[in-house]
Amino acid sequence: MRWAVLVLLVLAAGCTSAPQPAPPPAVKSAAELPPLGPCPPSSWKPEAPPPTASAKVSMVLLAVGEWARYGRQTVVYSTDQPPRIELQGVKEREAPERIHDYWTSVDRPDRTGLDNVPWSAAFISWDIASAGVPRDLFCPDSRHTIYVERMLNRARRPGAVFIAHRPAERAPQVGDLICASRAGSGTTLDNLNRGAAHCDIVVEVKPGWLAAIGGNVADSVSRIVFPLDGNGFLSPISGRPVFAVIENRLP
Repeated sequence: MRWAVLVLLVLAAGCTSAPQPAPPPAVKSAAELPPLGPCPPSSWKPEAPPPTASAKVSMVLLAVGEWARYGRQTVVYSTDQPPRIELQGVKEREAPERIHDYWTSVDRPDRTGLDNVPWSAAFISWDIASAGVPRDLFCPDSRHTIYVERMLNRARRPGAVFIAHRPAERAPQVGDLICASRAGSGTTLDNLNRGAAHCDIVVEVKPGWLAAIGGNVADSVSRIVFPLDGNGFLSPISGRPVFAVIENRLP
């Protein structure tokens, strides 16, 4: 009798199917979201005047300066290889108070580099606001897709300085932003669903490649090298599903 029970248990175990992986989360539709409304006021002020009279040049210089502060970490993407880090930089937990400065620009003075909260949007917001761009033209936010959505809304009125394009519609130039979805958010310009994303500031463009600087890339302020095709457009890479190149029309 004991052997019969054992046989039945073995057979039952053999018939049990292996657990299936959880399906990916459903992509949220932007149509379900309420309007953002106007840019909220803020009492935050940049720590210093912009480095130049040109807001676009100031954006680039500020990004390069922060990259140097963090040890010049460089991440290289290619079309056929995984991304690689060519130079390790200072990590967020080694300079948490500087990341606190970025957070303060989006009215979150309670956060630092010790919180394990993505701070890349706070870095971009700090950079653009510190370059002297008024809130009527750029509204800082702790989420990339929120400030990008506001850019699209602002572009419907005269005087806009940030114009979003699909990657196949614009060859990136110095001062532009490159924005990619992440974590399976499914964010696109046609479905700007306020999902997870990441944006970097283009600081150099050469034949075949460009360099951009962003925060919270491999836990630091990093310079990221992207491949370009023969016409200067971004080459598709699996590690960064770019959904927008944001043209910078600042003087």
